[in-house]
Amino acid sequence: MRLPVLFNPASGTHPKDPDALLRPLPKELRDRVEPLPFGPPWDYAPAIAQARAAGGPLLVWGGDGTMHHAARALLDAGCPVAMGVIPGGSGNGLARGLRTPLEPEGALQRLLEGRELQVDLPRLDGVPFLNLCGTGFEAAVAHRFAGLPSRGFASYARATWQLWRTWPEADLRWDALRGPDPEPTSGFQRIREAWRGHDPDLPERAWSLCFANLPQYGSGLWIAPHADPTDGALQWASLHRPSWFDLLAEAPVLFREGGHTPLRQEGRLLRAILHLDRPLPWHLDGEPAPERDRAELTVEPRAFRLQVTGACPWA
Repeated sequence: MRLPVLFNPASGTHPKDPDALLRPLPKELRDRVEPLPFGPPWDYAPAIAQARAAGGPLLVWGGDGTMHHAARALLDAGCPVAMGVIPGGSGNGLARGLRTPLEPEGALQRLLEGRELQVDLPRLDGVPFLNLCGTGFEAAVAHRFAGLPSRGFASYARATWQLWRTWPEADLRWDALRGPDPEPTSGFQRIREAWRGHDPDLPERAWSLCFANLPQYGSGLWIAPHADPTDGALQWASLHRPSWFDLLAEAPVLFREGGHTPLRQEGRLLRAILHLDRPLPWHLDGEPAPERDRAELTVEPRAFRLQVTGACPWA
């Protein structure tokens, strides 16, 4: 019994070649896996059963939307195995946040040589997500992007540009439990927390707002650099609408892991009920979600199993 590598031949911006994926692997690793093309009616049960019989994990090759739906299928099945993320989408925010190699061949080998990590499972009104959810400008872009005929960074940038100048801010009202900051467990973390300082107050207005379990949107944009998928909390992050000057001077900072910019604020919370001044679109891991003017955010500590590489920074 071999470990299944699920992939959707029609997804992503480049064709998926399973032979090219396996060719660089050592024979002992190549003999452990079996690529399986996947599509409608999207029945994950046989692949999950095969992964379980082979000792796991369930390896999934695709983008953030594919990972979102595979994770929900694993949750429905009771998480019998971990999920391994092989990047094959447009932004690959989940893979980037976990520090998984972006080349699918290298990612597969490192995952097979890797380890299991139990990560927090956040939910938006009870619906789980792995990387982040959000509302406002970023969700409007996700809805616009989902309706475009083509994928890739160019299409995403076009959707962003179309909405940048016209999307309005929203008034926010919070009922939130922020909780104490976690105690640093290493010298590096102590230095990092000292440099970071205290969390800002929860915003009363926002143009774009997300709740992050991991630090990246995708395509290299660090929206919540302090997000930790093992701390039992969510990192909220808001973006101010950038001016023309900001687009040149500040926006590039968002693409550096250690970059500090007044465009972004972030803080930590354990759970929250958020009231908006009007119904707004939402997204879950980049997938469009229904409009709502009230949202409940919760976190289940260490409730999902991921297969990660040795480069993943969380123990």
